[in-house]
Amino acid sequence: MAKARRKPKQEPRIITLATVQNPLWSPAQSETLTRFIQVPINPRESAVGGMVARKLLDEAQALSATRFRMLWETLGGKGAGAIDYTKEPVDGGKIAEPINLQQMQAGIELKRCRELLGERGYKLVSQVCGEGYQISELVDGKRQQLSLMDALRGFLDDLSVMWRYANHAQQKQVAVRK
Repeated sequence: MAKARRKPKQEPRIITLATVQNPLWSPAQSETLTRFIQVPINPRESAVGGMVARKLLDEAQALSATRFRMLWETLGGKGAGAIDYTKEPVDGGKIAEPINLQQMQAGIELKRCRELLGERGYKLVSQVCGEGYQISELVDGKRQQLSLMDALRGFLDDLSVMWRYANHAQQKQVAVRK
């Protein structure tokens, strides 16, 4: 008789609620709509979301990581869209804007981040916060993962001070950087 195959263990779905501003709210409709609403979010959607769900990052670090990700995606760090080779190329049409004002501002802000964090710090923050890599995908070994996580926390602390989410007095731990 053949061995019974084990079913793969499914991880439970973790969905949390976040409070965000209601995009439909206006002062004229303040009686019918609330200004803030609760929305479900999946904390495993990004590496940072998982770290926040496990309480590995504090609030200022999470805000810094989210802002870095927003800047990264605005600049185009999420990559180019796929080309559909099945469509016939057509000559003409609207010429695409090479770079808009928001992308320029995001580039300037990311340059400030790179100057503050240095090459190694910027690379780590961009891989985890921008590209969505897990710490375990970057290094092997538990000790190296813990060291990298400490360094990431330190770099996010630096960004949170730069963006005024926290000040130097609020920082609890000092990690060796650069």
